[in-house]
Amino acid sequence: MQQVAIHTPQNVEIGFPTAELGKRMLAKFVDYVILFALSWILSEFLDTLLHPSFKYDYWSEMAISALVFLPVYTYSLWFETLLGGSTPGKMVMKIQVMRLDGLPYSWENALIRWMFTLIDMLPIFGITGFIAISATKNSQRLGDLAAGTVVISKKKEVGIDQTILLELNSDYQPIYAQVVRLSDNDMRIIKDSFDSAMKKNDFHTISKIREKVESVMQTADRGVNDINFIQTVMKDFNFYTNK
Repeated sequence: MQQVAIHTPQNVEIGFPTAELGKRMLAKFVDYVILFALSWILSEFLDTLLHPSFKYDYWSEMAISALVFLPVYTYSLWFETLLGGSTPGKMVMKIQVMRLDGLPYSWENALIRWMFTLIDMLPIFGITGFIAISATKNSQRLGDLAAGTVVISKKKEVGIDQTILLELNSDYQPIYAQVVRLSDNDMRIIKDSFDSAMKKNDFHTISKIREKVESVMQTADRGVNDINFIQTVMKDFNFYTNK
C-alpha cells in the first residue's frame, strides 16, 4: 500500500497509507446514494413551492430552484468542512482528507477541492480525476494538488505501542493533572512525533514538542529533562483518560 508523509507542525514526518482508488469510488457511491435521496426530497419540496397556483416568472423559478438544491450542489463542501475532511461515504469507507502540512483541515481546503470537482469530473465519469489519482505520487486528484491535501486510509492494523495507550502499573501516581487539557488527537500527534524523534535521536524536535505541550498544559517543570517529561505526560494522560 502506498504511503504518504504528513509533515506535522513539529517538523516530524508521520506516514499514512493513501486511500485506495476502490475505496474512494465506493465512498463516492455511498455519497451519490445519499445525494439521490436528498435530491428526491428537495424535488418534492420544490414542486410544492412551484405549484401552478403560485405565479412566478421564469427567473424567479430558476432562483428558487437553485436555492432549494444548494445543499446538493455543495454537499462535499459543507460535509468536509463540518467533519474535518470527511463525508458520510468517506466515513463508511474509513478514509479522510488531510493536509500535507499536518495542520487541521479547514473550510478553505474544502472550498478549493469543491471548486475543482467539475474539472476532475471532465470529460465524462471523472476520467480527469482518475488519471490524476493514478499518475500522481500521492494519489491526488487536481483538487487535492491545488488544496495541498491527500486522501488517506484511517484503517490501520496497530499494536499498543502504536497508539496513545500505555500500560501503567496499578499503583501509578500521576504528576501533571493539566494533561486533561490535551485532546486524544493532541496526544496521538505528540506520541507519533516523539517516537519518530527518538528513533532519529532528534533531541531538538523533542525539545520543541515539550515547549508545545507545556504551552497547552500551561505548566513548566525544569527539574525534569525533555524525554522524561514527555514520557510522564503520556502516562499521566492515560491515567486520567482511561480510568
